[in-house]
Order: sequence, then structure tokens, then C-alpha cells
Amino acid sequence: MKPIYAFGELLIDALQQGQTTEDGLAIPGARFYPGGAPANAAVAAAKLDVPTFFIGQIGRDAFGAYLKQALNHYGVDTRYLRSTNAPTPMAVVSLDEHGERSFQFYRNGTADVMLPAHKLPHPREFKPGIVHVCSNTLTEEHIRNVHLGFVDRCIDAGNRISFDVNLRRNLWPDQTNFHEPIKQMLTRADVIKVSRDELAELWEVDAEEALTNLVFSHRAQAIYITDGAKPVVLLTREGREEQAAPRVDVVDTTAAGDAFSGAILASLSRDESATPDWKAALSLGVRCGAFAVGRAGAFPSLPVWTDVSE
Repeated sequence: MKPIYAFGELLIDALQQGQTTEDGLAIPGARFYPGGAPANAAVAAAKLDVPTFFIGQIGRDAFGAYLKQALNHYGVDTRYLRSTNAPTPMAVVSLDEHGERSFQFYRNGTADVMLPAHKLPHPREFKPGIVHVCSNTLTEEHIRNVHLGFVDRCIDAGNRISFDVNLRRNLWPDQTNFHEPIKQMLTRADVIKVSRDELAELWEVDAEEALTNLVFSHRAQAIYITDGAKPVVLLTREGREEQAAPRVDVVDTTAAGDAFSGAILASLSRDESATPDWKAALSLGVRCGAFAVGRAGAFPSLPVWTDVSE
């Protein structure tokens, strides 16, 4: 199996849950879960029994120690996880009555965005595999340069690149300057996951056509377009496929997309053919995403192989 290397943010998801009353004052409740899109995808792949590594940086604080322990608990190799005196980032997650989430991020000067390039492993130090990244390490100039430089070195070392757009506009200082950095990353990716809403943010008209024109003229081999509960679209140079998700009772959608990404990564890791079976990866991704929304939190909600094997 090919190893998976997930690069990016590892953070605390503070999931708001109910409230209590003390001395007449309403006290909101919260549970602290490990999270961060690339970390979620890493755990999703590891729980599907493929070799997975996480590359990033946490704070030397209680949250950072907890997050490292959580990755290790699920079998993710943390030899490339660095630490610093900057704080570990946090996202406060609120859920509506349908389990759909909204985020408020605490990420100013946090460990993930302060990662220096010299702390990263050189890709020639590890076995070539699949490097998975998201867009939240493109938001600020320093970490964007670190991110793109690392991806370029990984390409030169023979790795396949997976990119989940995972756009969070409120993490971008300008909230309008995300187009060019994300498009730069799209041209570097072999496999892409993007939501229908994210496509509309990147291109105002003919978004799907604009995306395929951009990425299929570069490295991309497959694009997965998600759209909530609607069927997932797979685009390759050979054509188009769709697959509907099974109907499930939704508890929390936080990890749905990352469960899907982790499943794609696991499928690619297991696939030793020259041309991956993108449709088989789609099928596994849809099953994993549907499983994850039936449980709260990120890491605990992700399936193991016996939960989703056909």
C-alpha cells in the first residue's frame, strides 16, 4: 500500500451542545473534539487500515498534547508533527436543527500558520505516496509559501497530490483574495475534492467547465464534486459519473467531507494499478461520508473498514 501524508492544520473543535443554568445565568455547553480537515482525512484513512502520516505543527499546550495523543490513538504516525510555543488553534462549531455546521475560528498567530519550512521533512526522506492538503494553509502569505513549496517538492519526489478545497472564507484576512492561491493549488493536484458551493465561490459562471478546463490542462486525473445530500459527481478525462449517498439520519455533518476524502485516499493507497479505479474510490467515499454524519464529532464519527465494506 502507498503511504498517505496529510499536511495542514490540527485543531480543537469545540462543539456546542446544550446549556445549563447556574445562579440564573445560562452556561453554554461544549465538548472538545480533535479536528482540522487534513487531520480528519488522515484519521479517516488510518481507520481504513492504510499507512498514514500527519505533517504539521501544534502548540506546546494541553490542547496540542491532546491532539497528538488523539492522532496516535487512531494509528496516525506523528513523527513529522512539530510543536512550538504558539497556541494550538480552535474552531467553535455550532449545529443547526439539521446537523449542518457553522464555524468560528480562533487562529491568529497559532501554531499551524507559524510552521517554518525548515521544520518540514524533505519528501525524499520518505517513501513516495499520496500527499493530501487543503486550502486553510493557503490563507496567509507565510504558510501559503510553505505549503506550495512543500507540495512542489513532493511532486518532484514522485508523490501524487490530493487537494480538498475545503474553503473557509472567514479564515482569509481579506475574505476575497482566495481565488488565485486556490487556483494555484488546483493546478498542482492529481485528485481534487470540491463542493458545488465552493465552485460557485471560485467561478461565477460555468464553474464546472472552468474547473475542468483549468485542471485537466495540468496534472489532474479526477475531480469529485460534492453537493450535500445530492449525488457526488466524478469527472475524469474520460467522462462523468454520479453516485447518490444512502439516506441516513443526520446528527453532525462536521466530518462528512473529510470521511469522503479519507476514503478516496485509502482507495488510492490500496490501488496498485497504473490508472486508479476512480469509480471504486467514489463508491467507498460515499459510504464513508454517509456513515460519518450519523455520529457527533470528527475522529470518533469516522468508520472503520468493517463499517463500510461491501
